[in-house]
Amino acid sequence: MNLFTNAYAPIYRNLVFPLYEGVLRRRGIYGHYRRISEAPFLGIDELRETQRRKLNDLILYCNEHVPFYRELFARHGVDPGAVFDVDALRAKEIFTSKPIVRSAGESILSREFVKEDLHNSATSGSTGTPVLFYMSFENWCLRMAVKYRSEDWIGKPLGTPATLIWGHKPGQTRKAKLKNSLYWTFQNYQFLSAFDIGEESLLAAVASIARHGSRFVESYVTVVYLMAKAIAKHGLEPPKLDGIIVGAERLYDFQKEEIERSFRCPVFNRYGATEFSNVASECEKREGMHVNMDNLWVEVVDGDDRPVTGQVGDIVVTDLENRAMPLVRYKIGDRGVMTNAACSCGRSFPMLREVVGRISETMKTEDGQEIHDMYFLWKLSRAPGLIRFRVTQDSLIHVRVEIEHDGSVDREVTTRWIGEALRDLARYRVSHTLEYVDSIPLTGAGKMRFFVSEIAREAGAPERKIR
Repeated sequence: MNLFTNAYAPIYRNLVFPLYEGVLRRRGIYGHYRRISEAPFLGIDELRETQRRKLNDLILYCNEHVPFYRELFARHGVDPGAVFDVDALRAKEIFTSKPIVRSAGESILSREFVKEDLHNSATSGSTGTPVLFYMSFENWCLRMAVKYRSEDWIGKPLGTPATLIWGHKPGQTRKAKLKNSLYWTFQNYQFLSAFDIGEESLLAAVASIARHGSRFVESYVTVVYLMAKAIAKHGLEPPKLDGIIVGAERLYDFQKEEIERSFRCPVFNRYGATEFSNVASECEKREGMHVNMDNLWVEVVDGDDRPVTGQVGDIVVTDLENRAMPLVRYKIGDRGVMTNAACSCGRSFPMLREVVGRISETMKTEDGQEIHDMYFLWKLSRAPGLIRFRVTQDSLIHVRVEIEHDGSVDREVTTRWIGEALRDLARYRVSHTLEYVDSIPLTGAGKMRFFVSEIAREAGAPERKIR
């Protein structure tokens, strides 16, 4: 146990965090955190009424300040002043999606904001098409507060010693790396890369978690699952954890069982997306993932866009708070199951029983290392001129990168950028070739995988299905 990290936790929670965020930086995280903490325990009728009011405010705002929605509402005959429920939008066939956002360009941004002043994040998800999503700084603060609130539910209050195993931006300078290290240390976190998931790296991560004195681990599902298998294989004593929080991929029952068996602690599932950050999270009862309905309106619909409960459907999300780049009835591309069951924890927020459809593969190397497929998403998603991409591993020493190019910059510029981004593949003795293509074919399910490994099929293993 690391005595410093445990002693620092209450100091950070009760003194450092409120002083730094609320007084020194004058950021909204602390204020939002205090304001929203009790919302899950309000009555469902009060929460629904707040949702309806926020939706109407959003639609009125979009009609006045966002050209894309003004035209969309006019074309579909929507009366903005009469929209108090998503049913009214559904009846007019109003929805958005990643392709729609991409084609809308800056017309989907509010004219009240300057794009250069906004926060942005890139996503490609299962489509392989990177798109930038924007939010104001204040909205980012609210999203951070929502994350902290959900962690309170599982006994992880602010400042709890934790390890984050996640992706990171490529090409950081030494100064940037030092700044990030200080940032995570300040919050009582240690940060570990999720990209290198060979057994040696996994075992080193297990030891690092123990040395840090972490009580929680936050990770991609694949990484912590492979870590659990390594612990079992070598008969290691696991770090003493209170829980493991997983996200970014679908959590299968067999993975959850393996993780809990090896780490001897509960696994808490969390569903989030680049477009919205934290959408839904499990509480201490783990009876489903509570939807953050005070900030989002989440639907699950069938193929005819009708709401369904207790069966798999498409997840559609409306962000009730983001004014900089409003997303109204956004078809996120994931599928899930909504339940009417009430959680025994007493929180009123509705629940997603499960989210389905996220599968990851790994890049394998000659010396037995494995690299998480998110490596390529983090590396390539911001390449200039990129429409979408696919990386195919066709041997242990080579990957093929296919690019759909939009012509906004010379291909030579894109080629140099990608070459620099993938330069560290050399340390795994893996080379790459780059090919510009007119289009990248979709899977039978109408999706596109941004990473495909042909190694398994060469060995005679069955191809994994993508939902």
